[in-house]
Amino acid sequence: MIVAPTIVSLREGIEAALVIAIMLSYLRKTNQEDMRKFVIGGAAAAILTSVGVALIMGLVWGIFEGPMLAIFEGSVVLIAAILLTSMIIWMWKAGPKVSAEIQESVRRTTERQNWIGLALLSFSLVLREGVELVLFSMALVVQDGVEIYLGIGIGLLLAAGLGIGIYRGSLQVSLQSLFKWTSAFLLLVAAGMIAYGIHELQEGGLLLIGPIELWNINPPVLPDGSYPLFHDKGLIGGLAKAIFGYNGNPSFLEVIGYLAYLVLLGGYYLKQVKRIPVSPPEEDTDVIDPISV
Repeated sequence: MIVAPTIVSLREGIEAALVIAIMLSYLRKTNQEDMRKFVIGGAAAAILTSVGVALIMGLVWGIFEGPMLAIFEGSVVLIAAILLTSMIIWMWKAGPKVSAEIQESVRRTTERQNWIGLALLSFSLVLREGVELVLFSMALVVQDGVEIYLGIGIGLLLAAGLGIGIYRGSLQVSLQSLFKWTSAFLLLVAAGMIAYGIHELQEGGLLLIGPIELWNINPPVLPDGSYPLFHDKGLIGGLAKAIFGYNGNPSFLEVIGYLAYLVLLGGYYLKQVKRIPVSPPEEDTDVIDPISV
């Protein structure tokens, strides 16, 4: 059950780690390492703010009950799916320019000796990733429960390790391949979010379009009350549900939403993959190179 949150948090964590690594590498390259404290301080403040956003979202979540709770959860999951999709598409389009743009922002800020501006730049870039992760985490918890936080923790630890290794030059990672394959996986996760979000809204009495149960292939519950392996609450079916949004008894609109998303975004993904050139290995590890996604 922890695969999806691990990949999501790894992807978000790496993006945040790369932002910090790019800024710190530029300061090291330009002999301004004494300014690292402003970058690190801004990033730390962004992390604390993200935790605060998570706590507020949790309090709001606890207010709702009944149909309103289903509508709230469905809305959160759909917003997370849309945001996750926009993040992937943005990285496809802007990835090769991200590093250069961040370094240029740092250069302008340091030339003006605006150290508060440097901290704010770090804060804003990391906060965006943090708030996105908060929303994605809530969407995954809605679907599968608090054990999702274990996967999120694993993903963030891996991302932190990769970020430190990349910054120190001790780790060579093909970011192009990493982002390409995690993007493919996250598209499947987002498709599952679309279907689950529709399911929750229908539980709340909205979007009641077409049959509410198109088919039901869930095996009957076992005599001891446990669920069979392929039931969407069983071991294998539950894993497929957690990762890909599998549902043994979906509604018509869930199926349409899931398939439409995969056809549209899957086709766009394949088109983007064909257009991405293979990046040659870099010899200079002192500078974080532009990200190719």
